[in-house]
Amino acid sequence: MTMSRICVSFAIFLFVFLSKCYGEEYNLSGEAGQAYAIEINVGHPHQKLSVLVDTGSTTLAIASYARQDSDIYFQSKNSSSIYDSAKEVQAKYSQGMWVGRLVTDFIQFPSLPSVPEVRSDIALITKSHKFFMNGSGWQGLLGLAYLPVGAWGENVIVESWLDSLDRMLNKPMSFKLKLCGAHSAYNATHIGSFKMLEDDPITNPNTMFRTTILRKRWYEVGVISIRLIPSNASNTITNNTTFKQLTTDSDAKGGFSEVNQETCTKLNDEKSIVDSGTTNIRLPDLLFRQVVDELRNAAQASNVLILDEVWYHGEAACWPEPQEWSLPWLAVDLLNDDNDRQYFTLELPPQNYMRVVTARNSSEHSGSVSEFCYKLGLEAGGKETVLGYTAMEGFEVLFNRSAGWIGFQTSNCGPNARISGPYNFSRSLVTYCQLTRPVIDTAISIKAAQWALCVVSIIAGGVLVYLLAPCVKMMLVKQMPSSPQISLSQAALFEQESA
Repeated sequence: MTMSRICVSFAIFLFVFLSKCYGEEYNLSGEAGQAYAIEINVGHPHQKLSVLVDTGSTTLAIASYARQDSDIYFQSKNSSSIYDSAKEVQAKYSQGMWVGRLVTDFIQFPSLPSVPEVRSDIALITKSHKFFMNGSGWQGLLGLAYLPVGAWGENVIVESWLDSLDRMLNKPMSFKLKLCGAHSAYNATHIGSFKMLEDDPITNPNTMFRTTILRKRWYEVGVISIRLIPSNASNTITNNTTFKQLTTDSDAKGGFSEVNQETCTKLNDEKSIVDSGTTNIRLPDLLFRQVVDELRNAAQASNVLILDEVWYHGEAACWPEPQEWSLPWLAVDLLNDDNDRQYFTLELPPQNYMRVVTARNSSEHSGSVSEFCYKLGLEAGGKETVLGYTAMEGFEVLFNRSAGWIGFQTSNCGPNARISGPYNFSRSLVTYCQLTRPVIDTAISIKAAQWALCVVSIIAGGVLVYLLAPCVKMMLVKQMPSSPQISLSQAALFEQESA
């Protein structure tokens, strides 16, 4: 039995055990740093695979060949229901890429009995580079974002599994992620749940805070600030030179009397997204350095020795005992969906961003755990801001794709994260932070672009006829042979309409 099979078997055993203990069905799992995966059945007869739940991409893509670290993959020749288009598609990610061929086949979720089996586009990965992690227990990913960030190929549009489900049910579906993080300091395997919802029920008695999806590509949101707050306070900024000290007023009720415009503009300069397929919280380079400098100083003040390789280079720090962190909390301020002059705050304890990566026996013999290792859940992201699953653990996160918002609630599992707000601001945060205004659905946008192209073509054609009228008038005096013709512009427009 290969190491990957052993890991998968252990994860399944852990799911069953935890479900019995807590009376709740957890259908997501993952090893340290490998996001959360769910089991699916592909084709007829069913072939059982594990795929990452990824809100940072769109396409359902699975391996179709054995890899050095895993012999589990989808064998297309064994499916009687597959349809192969013979078209090549590909996708590139912030880390890794793949190339494959586009097929359609049936997809079923064993852990979601209320979700019907549906025929969906699938990219069968035929080759990849830095895409599959060594020792990973998954064979692909389930993209849950919008059409514009799907895989691409020549003269082909790859429909997502979610769009196929919406089309089959003839109604839009929402989904909810509850990510619990590592079960304990003694086991780095993390668990969670993925649910599909027909509407927007609020099952958690706590208040749900909603932030607007600014653009329906990735799940782009408005990040107003990312800052540190003391561990014994709620939404009170620390006194430092990293972020401007802001005075609380009666309107803010615990928030800011003003927002640092330069900071919120930089956070959203390229894009700021909620991405369950990314592990860490990524910040623009300069802001990353500033936040980590302050965390490093706080650790030193608490007499916790952590090397710079951990803070700035993603290395692991290990201790003989599990750590009880007394570091500051991380506050993530998000634009409020109900009012663009308001924001709310996700308050993340150190257990969110000091990630358990392994609990191992350094002697390589069976017995008690002798080493507990952690990694920083923050990293530099160039100009991007990415709220990876590190920022989602401890919350229930509802993605309402059709209404265009993401809802956050505190969870009954995972780190003891909090939500506070909403807080008022004196002007529109969309304008002040130069956020992209909400746009209409992708399908409507494409149709509008097609009509715009049609109008431009008609105007251009009218101008051309006007300019060429004298020449045409002269040519009409000559007899011209008739011949069958087709308008290439009309043919192109028809193809766009069909697409």
